[in-house]
Amino acid sequence: MRNLRKRICLFAAFALLLCSLTACDNKPVKNVKTYENDYVIEHYTKDFPEYEKIEYEQIVWSAKYFDIGPHEPRYRGVITLTEEAAAALREKYEWKEVSEPSIEFDALDVKDLGDGPWLTCEQFKKDAVKFVNVNCLYFDGKVIIFDFQVT
Repeated sequence: MRNLRKRICLFAAFALLLCSLTACDNKPVKNVKTYENDYVIEHYTKDFPEYEKIEYEQIVWSAKYFDIGPHEPRYRGVITLTEEAAAALREKYEWKEVSEPSIEFDALDVKDLGDGPWLTCEQFKKDAVKFVNVNCLYFDGKVIIFDFQVT
């Protein structure tokens, strides 16, 4: 009889544990990491202009507790072009001025980016970027800022 009670108590404790875990709030969590490597350029661009520096953040949304991946990352960053590449890029495409870049960074410090004017060009996006959705891509004559979503 004692053995049966012990088993029933263990079963009830296990059931209570399962119920409490499944009732957890499994809200999405935003994971942001910053990088200064060539990964984004190597994997998602073609014939990209020569650059001096790249900084970007990788954003991945995942569930807080029970998560099955992989998840498609989003990349937002800043690319500083060489003087020659910037001049060639300005001449090669027909750029349209935009009032204000609509990219909000989570982890990068972008307060020293410059005042613009910021320019965009649909043809440059088509020519230079592959395998991702381009949310935004702006150029100010020296710096490119971007927002890509891997699909």
